Amino acid sequence: MTKDQLALKISLAMHKPPNARIDTLNAYLNTYKCLCNYFKELSMEDIAGIASRYGVNV
Repeated sequence: MTKDQLALKISLAMHKPPNARIDTLNAYLNTYKCLCNYFKELSMEDIAGIASRYGVNV
């Protein structure tokens, strides 16, 4: 799985209850863009740790 794919899955998980409520598609897209940029600097192990916090399987 690529970093972008993980960013997509984590973005979706972040906007599912009870984590947060998605008010607009724009909010989801902003989350995804931010995660993509942030993940460029992280290792896959670090991203896997973040994914596990949101219940995303790597």
